[in-house]
Amino acid sequence: MSARTDDLTVAHDHRIRARIRASLISLVVAVVLFGVKFWAWHLTGSTAILSDALESIVNIVASAVAAFSVWFASRPADENHPYGHGKVEDFSAGFEGALIVLAAVGILISAVPRFFDPAVLERIDSGLLLVFAAAVVNLVLGLFLVRQGRRHFSRALEADGRHVLADVITSAGAIGALIVVSATGWLWVDPLVACLIAGQILFSGFGLIRESVGRLMDEADVHVLDRVSERLQESRPPHWIDVHELRAWWAGDVMHVDLHMALPRYWSIEQSYAEATALEQEIGRAEGRRSSVVVHVDPCRPRMCPECAVENCPVRASEFVGHRVWTKEHLVRTVPPEIPAERGEAESTPDARSRRDG
Repeated sequence: MSARTDDLTVAHDHRIRARIRASLISLVVAVVLFGVKFWAWHLTGSTAILSDALESIVNIVASAVAAFSVWFASRPADENHPYGHGKVEDFSAGFEGALIVLAAVGILISAVPRFFDPAVLERIDSGLLLVFAAAVVNLVLGLFLVRQGRRHFSRALEADGRHVLADVITSAGAIGALIVVSATGWLWVDPLVACLIAGQILFSGFGLIRESVGRLMDEADVHVLDRVSERLQESRPPHWIDVHELRAWWAGDVMHVDLHMALPRYWSIEQSYAEATALEQEIGRAEGRRSSVVVHVDPCRPRMCPECAVENCPVRASEFVGHRVWTKEHLVRTVPPEIPAERGEAESTPDARSRRDG
């Protein structure tokens, strides 16, 4: 095992510990803030604060699910899950999005009747102080979780952080509603703000669901494709004649890449294998994280000669014209399989000519 592989293993273990620690912090803070917000609602009777407190219930459930998924995703691959358990984090993120949507529905159910039967708010100053303190804590926690999720490649943590930041917006709306009602006496502002909050978190919830479904369906990661394409363009030697059918997707925190690479067809199996291994390592170095790269080697064809810079090629059919720039659009294209070499093409190789002359 190489020193670099050891370094990546150590870094991966560190990421697992950091993810679990962050998810537990999120769960503890969610429970504490739940109590604070319900205390604020008990003091004021505000529908906007109640909507904020209701979403805190969702935060507790979501944080618990995120903590479990982060732990479960850290388990190594086994016979039943050869690609590991990382996709459970995408399930967690989708579940969190569904919880956000349910919280929005609950807020609407509690807020709409208040338009017709507004309630007088009490002890607004105390409620403001409690909700403001909760919002500040949630802001710090949400930014921390998003940062940890991106740093340690955890979809569950990032989704949990985005959920907490949505809760900050909910708290800000509740604070604004209390201030307006206190200054003007317009009781209808309180349920109106609650409905606006519900609309905002509905949008956030559906966004999380959309992203999670995409990853569960192995949606292509365009950012990874861009980085891999740039790396291949920068490091390509002359004998990397062509690359096509480049694919990239995620299984938890493991990046999966596969592609087809055309090499000189007169090369031995050992030469082709060594070059495919070098390409796999090049992509892994480019990402600097755990990755699974599969290279399918194709033999070159005469139609590739104008873009092939291999010198002293014994099977060249036409002169080298120039390299095509390997953009993402070029590398992801699908090349239809060719019929086995035609008679004329097969007989143009030195081995074929020697067999024919012999």
